[in-house]
Amino acid sequence: MTDPSDTSSADYQGAFHPTAWTCILQARDGSETSVRQALEHLADLYWKPVFYHIRRKGYGVHDAEDLSQEFFRRFIERKGMEKADPEKGRFRTFLLGSVNHFLCDEYDKRTADKRTPVSDTLKEQPEQEEAHSFDRDWATVVIDRAFARLREQAPREARILEAQRGGKTRYRDLAEELGATEGHVKVMAQRGRTKLRHFILDHLRDTSTSEKEAQQELTQLFAALAE
Repeated sequence: MTDPSDTSSADYQGAFHPTAWTCILQARDGSETSVRQALEHLADLYWKPVFYHIRRKGYGVHDAEDLSQEFFRRFIERKGMEKADPEKGRFRTFLLGSVNHFLCDEYDKRTADKRTPVSDTLKEQPEQEEAHSFDRDWATVVIDRAFARLREQAPREARILEAQRGGKTRYRDLAEELGATEGHVKVMAQRGRTKLRHFILDHLRDTSTSEKEAQQELTQLFAALAE
């Protein structure tokens, strides 16, 4: 697995492009289609973290699926990004707050309708623990997507990194499996780490407003996975 210390912002000079988040912020008063497409992209990226967060609140699988679907439907249809402000913190912080607000509303409705006992839903977690769990789920999704892209574009490099990720770190064994020399495996491993790092940053740029912020998010991602 790669780590943030391997990443140099110099590798990406001039590479930063408009992201899903910045496109939404710029287009809030413009094209509704552009906003919706960007929001749907973000919803896809954050589906699992939101679902797992709702599960930790005490909801069953089916309820959590329904609530996740409803949250993103409202988020998209009601222009949930209108209150977003990059200067007030990360996109994840904004999204987590939005989910909690949504769950409180749903909890009040269910309680008022007496459809769900109060003790069965909306479990409380310490704020720091809640944010860390959400970050860890987000980090896992980003890593998995980056590996999926690596498998498509460089399957041999992906196999090496995934083997190392699973604890198989002997180059001799990997060389035998791949029918290559140990030296070639080492070269492929380094090449794979470079590509994987690029793919991870591509995902991070979607919710960052600058290359500096994307690099900070990379550090946060590995911190979330390490704890």
